[in-house]
Amino acid sequence: MTRLALHGGEPLLKPVERPKWPNVTEDDIEAVTALLRRGEITYNGSEGEVQALENGYRSLLGSAHALAVNSGTSALHSAFFGLDLRPGDEVIAPAYTFLATAMPVFTCNAVPVLADVDPETGMLDAGGLAAHLTPRTRAVVVTHLMGFPADMARITAFARAHGLAVVEDCSQSHGAACSGRPVGRHGDVAAFSLQAKKQVAAGEGGVLVTDDRRIYERAVMLGHCIDRGEQDVTSEEYGAYGRTGFGLNYRIHPVGAALARGALSRLDAVLTARESNYSLLGALLEAIPGITPPVRRDHVDRVAHYVSYQPRYVPGELGGLPIDVFTEAVRAEGVPMSRPTSPPLHREAAFQSATWHTGTYHPGDNAYRVYDGTEFPGVDGYLARALRLPVYSDDRPGLMKGWAEAISKVVDNAGELLARHASGAPAAQGAG
Repeated sequence: MTRLALHGGEPLLKPVERPKWPNVTEDDIEAVTALLRRGEITYNGSEGEVQALENGYRSLLGSAHALAVNSGTSALHSAFFGLDLRPGDEVIAPAYTFLATAMPVFTCNAVPVLADVDPETGMLDAGGLAAHLTPRTRAVVVTHLMGFPADMARITAFARAHGLAVVEDCSQSHGAACSGRPVGRHGDVAAFSLQAKKQVAAGEGGVLVTDDRRIYERAVMLGHCIDRGEQDVTSEEYGAYGRTGFGLNYRIHPVGAALARGALSRLDAVLTARESNYSLLGALLEAIPGITPPVRRDHVDRVAHYVSYQPRYVPGELGGLPIDVFTEAVRAEGVPMSRPTSPPLHREAAFQSATWHTGTYHPGDNAYRVYDGTEFPGVDGYLARALRLPVYSDDRPGLMKGWAEAISKVVDNAGELLARHASGAPAAQGAG
């Protein structure tokens, strides 16, 4: 066996430049420059680059309506507001997700109710939703995590059976698809983030999509007014209020819209390259004990690999070697492996206090939920085994093979790693 770098051997791989993202092209620069030359740095309605971006999402998804906004969080807030949530209404949300999936529920004076996730995928567990139903439940929000689609057929079937709305948080999954449809087309309303790490990047921005005219008009009114309100809020119910809206300004900047429009035109090529890289890596990992590719369920049609590829550790195949020891050894060989660091929502202070929001949000006579951090074994199971590798958007077969070879080297030396760990001997002995 070749000596591990962690124990003084030579690292198998030389350092490689981290992925560069977003990929701003000369066409993007020209589009932005053209805006500046024209002095086109704000829009009052759906026009110019904003209109082009919204048309692009309508075309991509086949949705009736698309609304560009200044962030994915604003898109989610607009989605919840669009549902016309009332004080005390409850929205079931995954306990493991980015905070923006659930936090805007508070601003609607509604109650986010956290639910467990599938320990193999990290996504909302459709089988556990019934345990959170109450007479106040109005909606379910689901995150398509790390570019992998959630099981929308099961989630929407549950929601329809109980008269619930479905919000899709597609922030990490532009272009992904499941059960024959793109993500964003399974629920009542969907939100996409255009933040700089996303597959479609504007720096900051977001897009809401829906077929429901009432949801759309309420979303427009929340963050738009005057021209856009008069342009799009035309129903008998809301038409008189389109000019003022609700006083917020969620408009996307034209420069961000131009960058996102360019990125959207390249989305298919980006996803194809990412899928090529990580399909190869996944096939290689299948043959290596102790590590397995991310679970890809039968409902998944297309993965839109986000910023991290997350294989799963299988300690039982390596004699119980702790995951942190394994990760350290792999990193020493030149593979930029890490572990997820963001805490799940039920361990955030906002979900462990009954008083932090006093005077700000008022859920009527229905209390906000408080958690002690131990409620969701699925989350714990997922995080206990999740690993992270960076995602490259250009063809890197050599790098994928190198990563697999380095991981295999560590696995071949797992017995020595385990013995050193058990004896308490220091892992690193210095190179040479």
